[in-house]
Amino acid sequence: MSQFLCHDFKTPRTDTSRRLPGSMRLVPVLFYVVCLATGFFIFKDMKDMKEAEKQRLAAVKEKEEIASELTKLDEEKLKIENELYRAQSVAKWMEGSRVMQPISVAIARTMPLETNITELSLERSPDLPSQISLLVRMINASVAEVPKIESAVNRLHYRTHSGQQAKQGDQMEYRSMLVWQDQ
Repeated sequence: MSQFLCHDFKTPRTDTSRRLPGSMRLVPVLFYVVCLATGFFIFKDMKDMKEAEKQRLAAVKEKEEIASELTKLDEEKLKIENELYRAQSVAKWMEGSRVMQPISVAIARTMPLETNITELSLERSPDLPSQISLLVRMINASVAEVPKIESAVNRLHYRTHSGQQAKQGDQMEYRSMLVWQDQ
């Protein structure tokens, strides 16, 4: 042992503060709990942010797919509309066209036996299907056959328009535009 004795004589001090209450022991515990909760929420937010980014990319991809599908549908609609327009044009063309065989038969029946038809041409205009261009070339024909042709065509509800006739020797040519008469 030591030979020196040390005595600590402390006098009570009144200038010191009081001790902290016992509830203050919870402060460090709460600090660590808050730190752990903060870390948990940061982790949770990062996970949710990655999930949201995946959902955003999926939504963008779905939007692009829908846009491409919409474009494809628009192209298909345009094709259908074009086909509908063409079908309506064909229907209108068919509506305006009439059977041409009765015209040729009616013209052939009006000719006397001594007159020969060398050429009979009926042409329809693609733009105006209700108009037919008529060309008749005859041999041994007279001018009297033209009114017969016109009356036969009129009985079939066609009107002759701008008829022209030309005669060269024994050959005669008659041209006219036939227009359908609506009843």
